[in-house]
Amino acid sequence: MREKEKLEVKVIERKIFLFSTLFFLLIAFYCNSSAQSPIEEKNKFNLFAQETIDFNELMQKYKESIITIDEANIKTEEILGIPVITSRPADTPEKEIKRRRDILNMQYGQAKQRFEDLENQEEEPQIVEAIPVEGYIVINGGEKRFYDSSHIEKELFYRIKETFVGNILVVRKYNTYKKEFEKNKEYELDSLSTNIKVENFYGKTCIKWSYFVPKFCTRYANFIHYEINKGEIYPNFYSGVVDIDQLEKDQLEIVANTPEIIFYTKDGLHYSDSTKVGCTSGRWKLTNHELEKLLNIGSFKITKNIGNVDKSSSCITGSTITLYLKVKKDEPEKCKEPKSVNIEILSPSEGERYIFTEQNPGTLTLELRAKTTPVKYEESIEWEIPEMEGSHKVFQPSSGLSKPKGPTVKVTYNGLPTHSESFGKQKVKARLNIDGCSLEKTREILIFYPRDEKNNPQGRYPNWFYYWKQTPAAMPFGQNVRLAFHCDSIPIDKCVCLHGGVVGQYNPYYSEHKTINVCDLNKNLEPQDRQNFTIRLPAIKLSIPSTLTSRNFLTYTHIDTFAVIIMHEFTHFNNALTFWTDGYNPEKDKDGDTLPDHIEAELGLNPEEKLSHWKDTLQGTDDEELLTLEATYDYPSGKFDKYDWGKPGKNWK
Repeated sequence: MREKEKLEVKVIERKIFLFSTLFFLLIAFYCNSSAQSPIEEKNKFNLFAQETIDFNELMQKYKESIITIDEANIKTEEILGIPVITSRPADTPEKEIKRRRDILNMQYGQAKQRFEDLENQEEEPQIVEAIPVEGYIVINGGEKRFYDSSHIEKELFYRIKETFVGNILVVRKYNTYKKEFEKNKEYELDSLSTNIKVENFYGKTCIKWSYFVPKFCTRYANFIHYEINKGEIYPNFYSGVVDIDQLEKDQLEIVANTPEIIFYTKDGLHYSDSTKVGCTSGRWKLTNHELEKLLNIGSFKITKNIGNVDKSSSCITGSTITLYLKVKKDEPEKCKEPKSVNIEILSPSEGERYIFTEQNPGTLTLELRAKTTPVKYEESIEWEIPEMEGSHKVFQPSSGLSKPKGPTVKVTYNGLPTHSESFGKQKVKARLNIDGCSLEKTREILIFYPRDEKNNPQGRYPNWFYYWKQTPAAMPFGQNVRLAFHCDSIPIDKCVCLHGGVVGQYNPYYSEHKTINVCDLNKNLEPQDRQNFTIRLPAIKLSIPSTLTSRNFLTYTHIDTFAVIIMHEFTHFNNALTFWTDGYNPEKDKDGDTLPDHIEAELGLNPEEKLSHWKDTLQGTDDEELLTLEATYDYPSGKFDKYDWGKPGKNWK
């Protein structure tokens, strides 16, 4: 499950509690004439739940039990004429979490009315109110295992994002003497996953070691495939993406649990190794008051460093988990068949492109126009527009509201946003609320920035460098690195970015640790290649002999060029760290190719030649350069297209 095996029982107990709570609330609605059957069914379910720790069996029993409950539902409706919420799980997690909320809040409303008539009691009755929330967790983590202090046996890095919906359960006690609710509240969180996405991953494991001492890896297999546990996907779900556990009277703990995912390596045609996500959860301790303050704000984002909390290699130092949670407002019920009222967006059109200007600060203007039928409702149109942190919005006509209103609105964003995720596919919505009925229309628009300008919030580097370094394209093989632009941090007389044709640099003597310099591509590329940032690299893979005799090249453009440059230079860094732990020793490198002579034969290289292959094309380089070219051979062009929102760029058509 989401926690390690020693926590599985606790997770199961939580499922039992949630299901039992739902059974109780459902049965509370039934009249005496039909109540015996569901009560018996609830007791049978609870007995079964106490005897099993297999969640799949528990889910199957739950599905069987709710058939009986729904039969009682039908009888109740027939006898009393009162609509009863179905006990069957809904088709989607969003609908299911709303169904649970409706059950709880219906009981909450009924109980509030009855509490005033209760006689004084020593034990205070309590009821639960459900508040809708949504959010996501992001895990940036990995594991690394060493054979000794310097040789990697296995490493895996990943970035996983899981979105969820849920209900915060506010438990309130009623004082029958004072005839009022107590101020102190307790909190729980019931959550369901809506989507799990492995945004990026890279890793390798050694499958062949050298025969002599000291041993080193002569062959790695890469992690190239993953599987998400089917139990994570609704309706065969493990609930509890995020939990809130009440610890003491005013202390609670928020727990974000990572999904269960298995990564596989492949050697030839066969999967050779597998490993699970090792960074399993993040925990934040808060007071009840601190949580209430965050909820009053409407949304919050918190990050926790979860690396090496148990002194193991399954979650390396630097691994983090981020939780974003937003309180939702239940939207008014949407009209299923509006006959007399309609709303239509006239501008923007679907897929319309918008780009910030080249001036500093850059601006972007949205012209919003909509109409209603009949016309009298047009002034009630409410617009929902993209949020861009760091960019200031101005409405015309001016409005003190956070959302502009009216049939015609001009929105101007002043200043480019701080984060790259503000660009790309965004939504504009026009909404009309009439007598509790909501009509809504949506347009998807595309937002771009001028790629080569320097009008980003930092203002020092081109926009492409500022925004791309925020994306997974800046994480070579899933690794976190420091990126520098052009000659930053390198002595000017040692900076090869000053030479035409050079696109990146790692200098083991002058670069800061794990720092890669990306050259100014608009200066260093040939004029005909600058528009698309086009580069061409030899297609070399030492384990494929045909690539050593043929002369094929791989072409990259736009953000792919950026990603490949960083992967290439990172491999230089990694080779220096791996092969020359104690510093470069020319006595161990007689051919001067910056590789230890004793490892070259097992790599398919000649220890007596500085350059073993492609001698006619790669004159002036060495065998270590062949390893860096091999590192990008399997890179799939287009991998990071969804992060390229510059003009020109992958998505500017």
